[in-house]
Amino acid sequence: MNSKTYPLPDPSAVAAKIAAAGGPRIDPTQPTGTASADGVTLTWVIAQGHITITIEKKPFFLSDNFIWAHADPLFA
Repeated sequence: MNSKTYPLPDPSAVAAKIAAAGGPRIDPTQPTGTASADGVTLTWVIAQGHITITIEKKPFFLSDNFIWAHADPLFA
């Protein structure tokens, strides 16, 4: 498992960016959860104004860096 933590100053704005981007439907308005799409399963935990995303499962041909390259802009 590989995790990354991002600041989460405005969960609603991040939720809108995620919905527009497609892929796993992480819901940053919920304190914890699991989302899956295209063989990728992510979990999240929100605490103290930050969200930690963990890659739980992914196809062997997708690198962690590929997944983070898609996640990073959503939380910027």
